[in-house]
Amino acid sequence: MSNEEQQPQPLKGPDVSRNLFGGVLEYDGAGHYPGLELLNMIVGTDGDGKFPPGETVSISRTAHDFARRLVWDEEFERHPERRNVLVDQDTEDAIRRLMECLQLEIPSSKKRPTWGRAHFFPYSQSLIHWDARERPARSNKIRIERLYLRGGGAWAYRILRLDPNSGRLDRCRSGFDALLSDQNSPLERLVAVLAGHGAKDDKPKIDEIERDSSVRNDSLEDLYRDGVVKIVEHQELSTVSRIKAMMNWTGFWLMLTQHQRAAEAIDEPVPFLVVDCSGIHPQLRRASQRSLKDAQALIVHAVDEAVRKANGTLPKKRRDNIRGFFWATAATVKLLNAWRGRRHFTLGLDILETLVLAATQGKGELTFEEFVDDWLYGKCRLVVGRSAAERSGLLASFDASIFEDNENHLAMQMEAAGLLTQYSDATRMVSTGGLQ
Repeated sequence: MSNEEQQPQPLKGPDVSRNLFGGVLEYDGAGHYPGLELLNMIVGTDGDGKFPPGETVSISRTAHDFARRLVWDEEFERHPERRNVLVDQDTEDAIRRLMECLQLEIPSSKKRPTWGRAHFFPYSQSLIHWDARERPARSNKIRIERLYLRGGGAWAYRILRLDPNSGRLDRCRSGFDALLSDQNSPLERLVAVLAGHGAKDDKPKIDEIERDSSVRNDSLEDLYRDGVVKIVEHQELSTVSRIKAMMNWTGFWLMLTQHQRAAEAIDEPVPFLVVDCSGIHPQLRRASQRSLKDAQALIVHAVDEAVRKANGTLPKKRRDNIRGFFWATAATVKLLNAWRGRRHFTLGLDILETLVLAATQGKGELTFEEFVDDWLYGKCRLVVGRSAAERSGLLASFDASIFEDNENHLAMQMEAAGLLTQYSDATRMVSTGGLQ
């Protein structure tokens, strides 16, 4: 072999991520963006029916640039369609204030975003939109392209639509049909008008990111599919609750899969995450902080090994982008206590509601012990209670009472949120009853 052939070749971060995990996981596409991208894929798929079979899918994308510029562009008054849509200044101001309330949270920033940085939360189908920007600047020419919808949602979509379990796939289709069926609400009609004055694809295009993502049909992917179906079938809950849970579940599952497949790639045991729900034991807090550091280090190690085996090179910034997907998504779905500073794993209300919806069937119930031991630890690899601590080997270093306190604090938190009912015989049952 020549010296030229032996030289390491520069690799691209998305390719490394796809080969290692199955899809593109990067910092800029972390948090809620995979869920938003997934919804774009579902509503934008060309042809009849959701989740079609086949190797490729064609997608029609909507930018929603008119409404986004109305809210977040300081130079909106230059827009050539402004007065063709908004009859006067009072109408413009009223709609601007309404649409601003629909913004998707950007947890990494407190500043007022540019219109290309801001997205609408998908409360209704017409609010679902793709990334876009003005190219060239100040030209009023809109280019629809990937900025924050980097591929995590496209991968999730491929996993759902290529489900070999036909019964579960049919339930998934029916669940999303029901979830996105409201076309006649006042908000939907208003937003549809605004969307109609924004940029759209001239014709559907094959989504190459989705095509190049891989499906392994393993237990992790079945976990995601089962969770999605249960979430969309919670028809006793509002559309907003289910959409929010679906977006959080998609982000959570992607970071969980990134962590576990990183361990698998370097022949490490299936990892777990230590969660501090009580906030009263410094030893547990330190263990949770260390668990976060160890998870990120494991991902970096797996990336480095993948690059080495490919005889390639990857800039540190690209490697950190892959690692950043994990912690940024955890922070967004409230699995971390904060975005910055000294961080540890916890269970905020957003992720708690999501995990309950993904674990329960309709109005059904689980015992609290089943939820903590079989679901949080057995399926999601989250250590909260004594049983999970024992199974993960932590009781060799910790007093069992620490995890008993942790478990009891979680129960109190869930009861206050309406996710747990305690009966007179001391039985504790987990359900969505308090959310209805």
